[in-house]
Amino acid sequence: MSQVKPLKKPPGFRDATIPIQRPPQPPPLRKINLPPSFYQEKKRRTCCFSCCCCCFVFLILLLFLVAAGGALYLWFNPKLPVFHLRSLEFTKFNVTENQDGPKLNAQSNVGVELKNPNRELKFVYGETKVELKGENDVNMGEGKVSGFVQEKKSVKVVKFVMKSNEMLYGDNVGKVIRSGFKSKNLRVSAEVSTTIGIGYNEWKSWKIGVRVSCGGLRLKQIENGATPKCGITLFNWFHLN
Repeated sequence: MSQVKPLKKPPGFRDATIPIQRPPQPPPLRKINLPPSFYQEKKRRTCCFSCCCCCFVFLILLLFLVAAGGALYLWFNPKLPVFHLRSLEFTKFNVTENQDGPKLNAQSNVGVELKNPNRELKFVYGETKVELKGENDVNMGEGKVSGFVQEKKSVKVVKFVMKSNEMLYGDNVGKVIRSGFKSKNLRVSAEVSTTIGIGYNEWKSWKIGVRVSCGGLRLKQIENGATPKCGITLFNWFHLN
């Protein structure tokens, strides 16, 4: 008899007795360690971006403030007050001699004219002091008034009552002061110290220190009606004529 040939296995046939060989799994991915300089550079870029944003915002605010300030300046057109030494009248003037040297005992009335040229703004004055000086820097009287408000487009004359009880030092100072007063050739000046702010309706600004220098004229010039314009010093260093 002929030998029986085994049947052919159909396509896709798998013998259950043969174990399945699975392909090997790839190794796990390694975590890439970035160099420290990479993180520092990223942090640096973030900081630079934040700084640029802050600078841009600050620049915008600055431009806005400048524009607003320019608009307000053009609208109000602010001007400084104008000071004049209006009058000076001595009611008492005695130079006496004693053991300690000559002594000046004087009383006077000083009028200082204040002009506000602004059409919209008023001036707010703090306590105002005046010191009257003669030749050789002799103190010829001091006086003060309380704070006050000067309205817009107005002229105001502030009166000061001056008193002096001053020792005179130096050779012949008493004689020079006495003879200068009698001949009306004595040169005098007034120093005004105050604080000034501006106001608009109910709003008022802070005050700044102001020093005003008036005079340098002789008594006869003031009695004849001379009203010298006073120089203004702001912040004790910025001089204006």
